[in-house]
Amino acid sequence: MSYEFIIIGITILMGFVASILFEKTRISQVIVLMFFGFLLGPVLGIMDVSPTSVIVSILPFIATLALIILLFDGGMEFDIFTMAKAIPKSMLFTLVVFIVSIILVTVFCIYGLGWPLTHGALLGAVIGGISSAVVITMVEKTGVKNETKSLLTVEATMTDALCIITAVLLIEIIIAGGEVPSFDVVANTLLSQFTIAILFGLLAAIFWIGITEKFSMLNYGYMLMLATVFILFAITQSVKGNGGIAVFVFGLLLGNARKLGKMTRIELENPISRMMKSFQEEVTFFVRTFFFVYIGLLLSIDHFSFDIIIVSLGLVGILAIARFIVQKTVLGSMLKRDGNVTMAMMPRGLAAAVLATLPITSGIIIANFQELVLGVLLFSNIAATIGVFILDKEDKNCENVKPISKSAKNAKPKKTKE
Repeated sequence: MSYEFIIIGITILMGFVASILFEKTRISQVIVLMFFGFLLGPVLGIMDVSPTSVIVSILPFIATLALIILLFDGGMEFDIFTMAKAIPKSMLFTLVVFIVSIILVTVFCIYGLGWPLTHGALLGAVIGGISSAVVITMVEKTGVKNETKSLLTVEATMTDALCIITAVLLIEIIIAGGEVPSFDVVANTLLSQFTIAILFGLLAAIFWIGITEKFSMLNYGYMLMLATVFILFAITQSVKGNGGIAVFVFGLLLGNARKLGKMTRIELENPISRMMKSFQEEVTFFVRTFFFVYIGLLLSIDHFSFDIIIVSLGLVGILAIARFIVQKTVLGSMLKRDGNVTMAMMPRGLAAAVLATLPITSGIIIANFQELVLGVLLFSNIAATIGVFILDKEDKNCENVKPISKSAKNAKPKKTKE
């Protein structure tokens, strides 16, 4: 029994080591943690990952838990006012890249893989966004212009929510209306899901802000907030609403409560203390670390078959093409380095990993869906790591070549004595 606790401790340490390694070498945490999980399970056989094992059986619970934590954290961190003030091109670039990625992936799935339209759109939505955890940290160390940093930060902040909400809605549409739903089915599904989720998220936020106003020094405040998140998700789901969207709205309103209060001229206590936010960061780190290791455990040698590798690489190429097209049309001319960094910043992360399990946990069977998403996740992170490494090498080479100063250029040659 004790070896399980050793593995838990080593996994947490691996999460810490992966973070440090990422800071020093830019090697993505996703690659390190998935590889560690792959070693524990399929390679060394330390953990039982057979189809009847406990690890495989708890997949729906683990995936849902990670989804809840990710959505709540995404809502809390999403500053709607900063995003509204950001460069309009940033918002436009993010949305257009996401939409074009979905369209190109859907077309590829229909004509290349023979999938139905909705299944292709679902894959496009799942892999259509970049990883906020990886990209934001990478961008800070690239030395690009502030405008480019703002652009990529906006994209990284927005796309987790875009991927999750779009994928969850597409799942509901597929369940409700089959593979090719009618407009009425789509409209009714979207309206009911959004209305119930937003209402419940709003009510939960008002309840929490009311508690904060009355009891500004709450003991175990974070635990109470987490309990509210779980109960909100469960109740919303039970009344045919979308629990994930409700949790996101709850986090969004709490994260922006004080600014919303100032806008409406209502003085509000901060509903999320600094300690609560710190706890949330720790919990998100814990969930992210264990989930990527867990995904590595679920990998098998079959996931690296020739067909899966080729299609996964093809999908990464399609995502790069979508990014290139939108970059050239929406952003126009950029400095060479800024353009290269913008292209390199396309690693997929926790949102894609969580959503890879969504169809099967919802009772929807799509051939090789999970394998392809994990392949794209792995290869996109490898591509981003290589891209940043090459850019860093170019910078070092440029530093070694010292430019001639103006004074040196203008200096007259000294006359030598004959």
